[in-house]
Amino acid sequence: MRSLLTLLCATLASAASLNIAILPSLHLPNPSLLPPSTHAVLIGPPGVRYDAALRRDNTLKFEALPEASYLLTIYSRDHFFPPLRVDVSKVTDGAEQQTIEAWQTFRGNEWSNKGSPYGSGTDALSIQIQASAQKEFYQTRGGFDMLGFLKSPMILMGLVSVVFIFGLPYIMDNMDPEMKQEFEEMQKKGPLTGSQGAATQMQNFDVAGWLAGKK
Repeated sequence: MRSLLTLLCATLASAASLNIAILPSLHLPNPSLLPPSTHAVLIGPPGVRYDAALRRDNTLKFEALPEASYLLTIYSRDHFFPPLRVDVSKVTDGAEQQTIEAWQTFRGNEWSNKGSPYGSGTDALSIQIQASAQKEFYQTRGGFDMLGFLKSPMILMGLVSVVFIFGLPYIMDNMDPEMKQEFEEMQKKGPLTGSQGAATQMQNFDVAGWLAGKK
């Protein structure tokens, strides 16, 4: 019994520990305002999961971590934190020592894709982390923008139509007589006007004769 307790104590003494300190940042000037529900989760091999609650000194601590590769995620109600990869491995030189290392990782990428290192240590590691963004649950309603209103395609089409409706008759009335006569002649020779225009042909089209086979 005594030997079993000695072995258990030696195992716990050699197990790695991870201490995470949340520092002030642009998105979180005062980490003390984090809600008590803030916590961190270490997910390792299938079925391995460790949780750590936020302490009063704005730290999260994991103790007695066995050798494995973990994904560290900090959950907060109002802020996002970058995910980290934590590796715990045995030191080759010492049988009862462990190396613990942390890197930034990226969701949706391969597990071997490591980001910037956060630190490494023997049997214990203390790292510092900051909030990467603040969660926005509501979208701020923008005010009325006159310039944006006038840039709307529907408004521009309406303005152009108004210019043609009210401006074209004024231009025609003040046009030079010779130019006005040339414009009227061009109108008569247009593809949509005149005796041979498409509009006239469609209006005089004999549907019954065409169905009867007349040319």
